[in-house]
Amino acid sequence: MNTRHKRRYRRPLTLIAAAALVAGAGAFATAEAGTLATARAATTATTRAGTDWISWTGGKLAYGHDAQGDRVPDYSSAGYEGGGVALPLAPVRERVGVPSGKDDTARIQAAIDAASRLPVGSGGLRGAVLLAPGAYRIDGTLHIDASGVVLRGSGSGTGGTRLVAHGATARTLLTVGGSSHYTAVGAPTRVSDTYVPVGATTLDVASAAGLRVGSQIVVQRPTTQVWIDAIGMHGLWSPNWSLYSERRIVSVTGHRLTVDAPLTTALEAKYTQATVYRYTFPRIDHVGIESLSADGAAMAADPHYATDFYNSSLSAFGAVQDSWVHDVTGHHFGQDGVTRLGGQSRRISVLHTATLDMLVNDATSARSDGYTLEGQQNLIQDCLVTATKIHAFTTEAHQSGPNVYSRCTARLTGTAYDAGGHQRWGSGTLYDQVTVDGTLLLVNNGSRGTGHGWSDANSTAWNCVTTGGYEIQQPPGAHNWAFGCTGALLPGSNGEVVSGGRAVLPASLYAEQLRERGL
Repeated sequence: MNTRHKRRYRRPLTLIAAAALVAGAGAFATAEAGTLATARAATTATTRAGTDWISWTGGKLAYGHDAQGDRVPDYSSAGYEGGGVALPLAPVRERVGVPSGKDDTARIQAAIDAASRLPVGSGGLRGAVLLAPGAYRIDGTLHIDASGVVLRGSGSGTGGTRLVAHGATARTLLTVGGSSHYTAVGAPTRVSDTYVPVGATTLDVASAAGLRVGSQIVVQRPTTQVWIDAIGMHGLWSPNWSLYSERRIVSVTGHRLTVDAPLTTALEAKYTQATVYRYTFPRIDHVGIESLSADGAAMAADPHYATDFYNSSLSAFGAVQDSWVHDVTGHHFGQDGVTRLGGQSRRISVLHTATLDMLVNDATSARSDGYTLEGQQNLIQDCLVTATKIHAFTTEAHQSGPNVYSRCTARLTGTAYDAGGHQRWGSGTLYDQVTVDGTLLLVNNGSRGTGHGWSDANSTAWNCVTTGGYEIQQPPGAHNWAFGCTGALLPGSNGEVVSGGRAVLPASLYAEQLRERGL
């Protein structure tokens, strides 16, 4: 499935005079006279006539579509249990006493292992491991490899629990889950539609035999050379990957399937033959990290930190679903200061977190990530990042979405920020009320790095605020949208830009889409 590609320098950025952040509100007081006028003028030049993509009528969203049926997707299935579901409270089953002052890795791991051996109880939970207040020294890496286990501290602030990395080795302090792979159950069936639009939840198949309401399916869209050529990525990408969209069937009518979440990349018969099949993909689930902080400063002494900073993270999620991170703060990490949601993660919620004072690489042009959002139906909400020279909120290669960043803020402490997809078709990301003290880029990164190319596709920026401006480009045969974003619209923007410089209603697209689902 998805492979990790090391980062390279994306584009130079010189910030204009910054505007003052309003803490927690995701809004700026504009510092540059004429910025909004510039954005409005550019918007007029780039917004396509004839498609009213979203309107706000009678307190509800009304969606338009283009001639092929493409529309802005419904992103509300992102998050724990498919969005809009409250996080559970796991009962405490194991306790770790006050920090020893020595390496506490083995003590904490022993408690995690003990909880992992308990039977799964109500709500898919085994129980929580509760850490006492204080600073636990971690010389190694902790692992959670069983469903239903929660690692809970005694608070993320002063007087709470802190995991303190020890030793000059860049590494992830806590890994959740391993790796997995798809196995088809029964024979795949061909998608028989000539074109299944962006945002669609229905598709026709050659045979619906064995498919019924409630079936968990994969819609697999193989990449072909003819499609790569059509989107201008010849010589940059190879046709050695697929998009895998995991969905649940909610109705079957003849050969027509309706699924529970939209597809975020069109299925085009002239470019590829998509298939549908039931599947297994072993993951652990109902795992949580809660109410703690961590410090990775010691890792910066790694003699190879200029390249190894990519490994300096608080946590990483592998083959995991229906899990969460809540009330967690990371200090002084080099990459993903709270968590990395990997390409095999699904329906994870990361809520009320902060990655602060990141220790980024200064030896080369490569930039750190504040947060990395991969997989599908994942949500990062109410987050804060402070650092220099960083991709604040980004995605990675071959993502089928939908995924959501919501109410996240990046504050500049030195050099420059950008946000947006990093490489190779990060499809179906919503940047919802994201505030960036820098630029927001939904663009073709071309030959930069390892040939990153189209980094966002069928992604949406909604009421985002930037000080360095935003650039919205349109991939061939696909879209990128911006609604109500402020900051200068940057040259090169040819995507769908609506109401530049003026916020739109509703304030949050994700929240409204949840509300209209009754959640």
